[in-house]
Parts: sequence; C-alpha cells; structure tokens
Amino acid sequence: MYNTNQQCGWAGNWLKFQVSNIDELVVALSDFVKTSTPEQFRAWKKSLPPLQKQCGCIIKETSKASHYGAILEYVLPESEKRVDAILLISGAVLVIELKGNGNDSEAALEQAADYARRLYWFHSLCGEEKVKVHTLVVSYGINGQNKKQEWITLTSIDQLSKTISEFDLPAPAKPIDLDQFIRPEVCQPAPSLVRAVRDYYSKNSLPRIKRIDEITSVSVKRVVDEIHKTHLQKRRKLILLSGVPGAGKTYIGMQIAHESFLDDLAEPMSTGDKPTAPAVFLSGNRPLVDVLQYEMRQAGGGGRVFVRGVHDFMKRYSGARSGPPPHHVMIFDEAQRAWDEQQVRFSHKDPSATSEPEAFIRFANRVPGWSVVMGLIGEGQQISYGEESGVVLWAKAVAKGGEGWDVCGPSQFEQTFKNERVKYVCAHELHLSKSVRFHFALGLSDWAGGVVEDSPQTCELSKMADSLRADGYQLRVTRRLEIAKKFLWDKYRDQPEARFGLLTSARDKSLFSTVGISTVNSRLFRAGPWYADPESSPASCRRLTDAITEFSAQGLELDHALLVWGTDFIQEHGSWNDNRAMKFQRKGAIHDSLQLRRNAYRVLLTRGREGVLICLPKVLAELNETHSLLVACGCENMDV
Repeated sequence: MYNTNQQCGWAGNWLKFQVSNIDELVVALSDFVKTSTPEQFRAWKKSLPPLQKQCGCIIKETSKASHYGAILEYVLPESEKRVDAILLISGAVLVIELKGNGNDSEAALEQAADYARRLYWFHSLCGEEKVKVHTLVVSYGINGQNKKQEWITLTSIDQLSKTISEFDLPAPAKPIDLDQFIRPEVCQPAPSLVRAVRDYYSKNSLPRIKRIDEITSVSVKRVVDEIHKTHLQKRRKLILLSGVPGAGKTYIGMQIAHESFLDDLAEPMSTGDKPTAPAVFLSGNRPLVDVLQYEMRQAGGGGRVFVRGVHDFMKRYSGARSGPPPHHVMIFDEAQRAWDEQQVRFSHKDPSATSEPEAFIRFANRVPGWSVVMGLIGEGQQISYGEESGVVLWAKAVAKGGEGWDVCGPSQFEQTFKNERVKYVCAHELHLSKSVRFHFALGLSDWAGGVVEDSPQTCELSKMADSLRADGYQLRVTRRLEIAKKFLWDKYRDQPEARFGLLTSARDKSLFSTVGISTVNSRLFRAGPWYADPESSPASCRRLTDAITEFSAQGLELDHALLVWGTDFIQEHGSWNDNRAMKFQRKGAIHDSLQLRRNAYRVLLTRGREGVLICLPKVLAELNETHSLLVACGCENMDV
C-alpha cells in the first residue's frame, strides 16, 4: 500500500514491506517528501534494506508478524516533523529512528524521545490506557549493545529484531489496525491530557494574558450561543469578534477553546470516537503561540493541547488527500492578519494554494455535520507581507464557501460582506471597544494611534497624555539608553515577577551600528523564555540585552516597555516617512510600506501595561524632530 493520505510516505504490512523493491519505496517516499535531497535518497537506500531484513527475521520466527504494520516517513501529530519508520506490533507502537552516523548526543536522544511523547499525547490510539509507545534509536553499519532510557532504547541494526521482540506481547494483545492508525482524525489529545490542561488553565492565570471574565462575559455568552445555534441548525458559521488592542480578544478565544462550553456538541468521527478537544485556538503570531505553550507546558502535552500555530495547521490540512480537522470550532487569532493567496503560495512553495481565510472555510466544510470558524479581529495591526487585505479576504472566502454559511459579527464589517453578497447578522456584543490590557491606561491605544498619523494633533494628544499620567500611566522619553535601563532596573528591583524589555522596529538598520542594540532573529527566537523566565536566566527580558521587534511583541504584554526608536519611521518637515527603512525584498507584494510602519510603531507603543519609555539615541541626529514631536504629544522628557 503506497501513500494514501497526507500522514506518511508509505504504509503496508510487514510482509509487503519485506518484499518491496527498494527503488519503488524510494520513489514513493520522494513523492511524499517534496524537498528530498540526493543525501536523503542515499540514506533511504542504505537504511531501508537492513530494516526490511530485520522485519523478515521476526516473520520467520512468528508468522503473525507478517500482518504487523510498517509506516515510513510518518508525520507526527501537531508537528511538521517526520519519523523514519513506525512499526505496529502486538501491544506496542515502536518509533524507529535510523542513525547512520551513530549520533547519540543528548540533543539527538531528546528529539527521539519527543517523538514518542507526541504520539503518547496526541494520537488517540496510543497512551497509558491503550497501547504503549517507545522509540528505538537504531545505528546501522555500527555494532553496538542495547541501552535503555525513559521513552527510548538505543540499539544497533544487528540487534534490532531481538529488541523488537522484547516489546512484542503475546495474545490477547494485538497491533493497532494500520488503516486506523494513519487516519488524520485520530491525531487529537488524550482525554486525560485534556482534563489536566483544563484543570491547570482554570487554576492558574497566564501572566501574559489578563483574566477579565467580568468584562468579557457578555461577548463569551454571545459566541457560545451562536456556536450552539449553528450546531442545532447543522450549518456553517463565521463569527467575527473585533476589538481595540488589549480589549481581551485573545482571552476570549482561549476561554472558548479551553473551557467546556462545547463538550456537549462533539459528534462521532469516522472512527466512532468523539473529538477530545472540540475547539482549537490558532494563531499566526508565532511568539504568542510560543509564550502560551511555554506557560501551559506544566500541564502536559508541551502546552499544545488547545493552542497551535496557524501555518502548521494549514500545512497539515491543506493537502488534497488530507482528512477533516477533528475540531468543530477553529478560532483564528488576529484574523485581520490572515495571509492572502500570494503570501501563502510564496511561504508554502505551493502554486495552487489559496488564501488562509479560503483554506479555513474549506477545512470547515470538510468537518462532518456542522462547523464554526471564529475570527478575532484587531485594529490597525497588519505589519507585514500578505496582511494588508484584512477582513475583505474573509468575505470573499465565505462567498466561495457555498450556501450553508452564515456570518455574525460587529456592525463595522457588515458592508464588506454585503459587497460580496454574503448575508451578515450584526451583534454589538462582538465588538470590544475598551482596552483592559493596561493597569492604568484606557486611552493608550488612541494616543498611540494619534501619534503615528500624519499631522498629529499635538495639543489634543498632550491632553490625552496628561489624562493617562493622572491615571498612573507613565509616558517618558529620553535620548540616553543607559538612563532608560537604570530607571527600569531601579523601579522593578524588588518586583521579580514584573516583566520589562527592549523593543525595536524590525525594519530599522541604524541602531545596531550606532548604539550596539542586538535584535533577536525572529525566526529563531523563543518567546516563551524571554517573556516568562526570571532575571537569572540569560534569556530573560529583564536583562535588557536582546531587543525584540513588533513581530515578537504583537499580542503580548510587558509591565513596562523600553522602545528604542529607529530611523525607519521618523518625522521630517512635519510628516512621517520611512525613506531610511530597510526595504522590502518583495516590493510588489507591499501596497503601502509607510502604513505598515505606522502599524508597527502603534504596536510597539502599546506593549506596556504600566508605561512605555521611549529612547531616541542622541547619536542619531535625524531623530531630533521625532523627539520634539513626542515631547509635544505629552511624553515626559527625562533629560531635563
């Protein structure tokens, strides 16, 4: 049996695997792994024949093994990682990692152990109460002795058949059915893990997500009611929830996903089982996902039970042969930043890909019975490639989705959907107009928005700043970075739980060479430790060493932000310009680069719950006019 779905490159029973021609196997695997390299081809041709031979040895000893399952290049649940092989034997699932270099470093072993944990956590047919999972790290071409650790066993290819037999249980134990194992819908968290995560979520506040039940309860009730109505009517629905920055959109999405509002709505899948997690919270904001998973990891499952990355989810369910997601409710955080068709095609290297909104409408159409896509919409937060179309993409996607779709949301989007001839129901409960992110500042978003607009109304903004200051919010500006750092260290010296950190713009190209500020690589950055770790950790934001950009700050909170202003967005002759900004490599993909700079600095100015301290380094004379504007807009000048 060759590849019949998006979960693996090849699957069949051991007898078929043993007699399969190696060239045919390699062709099947290369068709599945589109990025195969010549090195990968050589590795398959070298490692698979010994594995076939070892399976054959076991078949000779016990005929029942001929019906055991073999799976090659299996994509792990909730991951883009693939394992070399999985063997389904009586009473166990064996993850096979083939090592031609004998690599048994701690990092390599931990990665191999994580493969077993992922199946244990996120495959409904595996786990403590079902079938045990274990990883065999196998050296081929190198003789060695067995060595066992938790989750993994190190062995050599000549010892493999003997090692496998040690895990093979006698009757009445049976192997998992191969066809059942590779179905996409079985990839969902174990019930015990769901219970543990929900218990943890209910008892522990997330430091970067403010609990505001008394503010959001009306909106949550409307969303839950709409979902139940959709279930009753057996239809499809797009629910839009909008709000100003810091209004609680993410918190509402987390509530809907984690709490048990929807458990009574779960319906049996093709396997006969009901989904253990009927809703999933998805975000294209990788740092936000990293922080949420990092802070929820103590509950188990690596924090991934209810929180996933949008782009990984897209890759998993976009294939022509992918099954439906196991979730009836998909919550898309920061849905205004959903990628358009051009960006998805560029990022996923797929010329046939659609926009993210259209893809999610298609996913929802494949879910049996009924489904809901919930979009959390922020204002003015599009900051990069493919994000400029906003809600229009969702209207176009629903228009293509078919007759079974309804849309419910705040009134400001009604005309957008009417333009696409989509029926739209307005609900005032689905717009959050007041920010609750900040301890002392309910008007910070309006102030920041006014500052970055052309011809800022300085008198009005100065009054807004006075009002913020009267409520306890701190707006300060300085030309000296050492003064700014000392201020924050002194202020929070006796508050170890407080979080403050350096922020800069991603398109600045002056600060490193002139001030020595090191900006994290957004692709490699781990936001969880930066936001959550104590000051004793080298990764902690409190050290004020590594600066993050708007891409790592959006949707997340600090108690106090230290924004070092760059030359990519400056005042010049009374107007904002981005002439000195780092240019976008794909110029045709950007419609208004200056607007993206406005949005970026609006994000950067609104990350602190108690205050923002803005540093415009004195060595950069081109920032003089910007400094004067910020003072005129009400920032307290620390240098006088």
